[in-house]
Amino acid sequence: MTALTDRPALGRRALLAGAAALPAILAGTRAQAQGAARTLAIGVVSDPVTLDPAFSGSFFENQVLYNLHETLLVAAPDGTVSAGLAEYKQVDPLTYAFTLRQGLTFHDGTALDAAAAKANIDRYLDPAVGSIRRPDFGPVKEVAVTGPLTFEIRLSSPYAPLPLVLTNRAGMMVSPTAVKALGADFAARAVGCGPWKLASWTKNAELVLEKFDGYWRGAPQNFDRLLFRPLPDETVRLANLRSNTLQLIDSVPPQTVAALGRENALRVSQMPSLGFNAFAFNCTRAPFNDKRLRQAFTAAVDPAVIQKVVYFDTGRPASGPLSPAVPWAFDNNLPSRGGKPEEAKALLKQAGTSGPVPVTITVTNSPAMVRIAQILQAQAGAAGFKVEVRQIDPTSLITVLRQRDFDLCMAPWSGRYDPDGNMFNYFTQDGPNNFAGYASEPVTTMLREARSVAGQAERAKLYQESQRVVAEDCAMLFLHFDAIIQASSAKLSWTQYPDAVFRLYDAKLG
Repeated sequence: MTALTDRPALGRRALLAGAAALPAILAGTRAQAQGAARTLAIGVVSDPVTLDPAFSGSFFENQVLYNLHETLLVAAPDGTVSAGLAEYKQVDPLTYAFTLRQGLTFHDGTALDAAAAKANIDRYLDPAVGSIRRPDFGPVKEVAVTGPLTFEIRLSSPYAPLPLVLTNRAGMMVSPTAVKALGADFAARAVGCGPWKLASWTKNAELVLEKFDGYWRGAPQNFDRLLFRPLPDETVRLANLRSNTLQLIDSVPPQTVAALGRENALRVSQMPSLGFNAFAFNCTRAPFNDKRLRQAFTAAVDPAVIQKVVYFDTGRPASGPLSPAVPWAFDNNLPSRGGKPEEAKALLKQAGTSGPVPVTITVTNSPAMVRIAQILQAQAGAAGFKVEVRQIDPTSLITVLRQRDFDLCMAPWSGRYDPDGNMFNYFTQDGPNNFAGYASEPVTTMLREARSVAGQAERAKLYQESQRVVAEDCAMLFLHFDAIIQASSAKLSWTQYPDAVFRLYDAKLG
């Protein structure tokens, strides 16, 4: 059993941070030799698993993908949709027509025309390819080329989320030439049409993108290169930001926000998140195939404690999957099931348990997630569970979730502007992110209906009803709506997004 422990002594942490930071410092020196004013160095939590959007299922990949690739449509920070690679119009409830911009090319010179767009979407849809983005397209029936730069996406039933879907990974276009030529190697050598193209990738060390002169909005003007450094240790990321080895970092620890705000050389940027921080119960095996045990564990855990101890009152506690960052669908009256240890004990007794119920909690080895696991361990332990904590590296998380190799596993979600993106894949019976193995015919029916309804008020009602069932069934342990907290050099200007993804075309040092 992993017990609650004090944090390591400051001196030891500083030594570890210094040693771990050395590769980044050396990389920064190399960048300076190449022209530091033209290189933006970024510290991220984890290396990507793949650079192919068709197989990208990890949030950590987005920080690279949205700069390497370009989407058909673009979402602003407020969720409004505008033209990206293409303009669009809805011809009728089952037909969307697209017109690509003239003169588009991929990084390898391949033309991005209607045939290339169709090849991309057909690849996402092809069961033989096995893209994990296939469910994003919902009832898409076919893509029809109607001219050199025009095509239609035709549906078998109405699908309200489609425009916002095409602002995400499912809307990213990659070179069909490179896909065919590289085969399996495309995952590590992806060719897109975004503002930057892949220059080099040393796994778990650094990934470098170079500006693409053929980008449709013009080559990036302020930086020639983006250098991504995977640094899982939050102390190391902060140390490198303070030394200006990095100019931008992701996932700033909430407990450092106040202190960082007093440092004139740095800027902390914070906004509400579209996503949720939750844990998936494995509903397919004991102990959590019994709803009463899921309810008992949920009742034992108090999200308000996590809000104070882990998040230092940034963000807010969660009771369900729909974030207040999407106000038209958010249900502020959704009741919280947590913080009721006596109810937890009663549910365990009702379930006929004898002795403490053994449970393993799986988390990545980030300090914040370990702290959350330790709180869950203590609170659930006091209610009648015997809890162990298993730590894994971030790149292993998606595999553990897909294989359901867990009792209770962290399953955070960066969020989508349309509530369909926060619910359909997680809670429909065959949803690709249904890591819990949750099976509810009423929820599946409601979420399918919400996709086909055009009116926002009717959709909101379906989402609120379905998430009340999800909360009652305790399909997941919802803990928190995180604030997006990122930090940069005070001289760097950039646009922050509520999905926490860096889109750095407009970034500049001033």
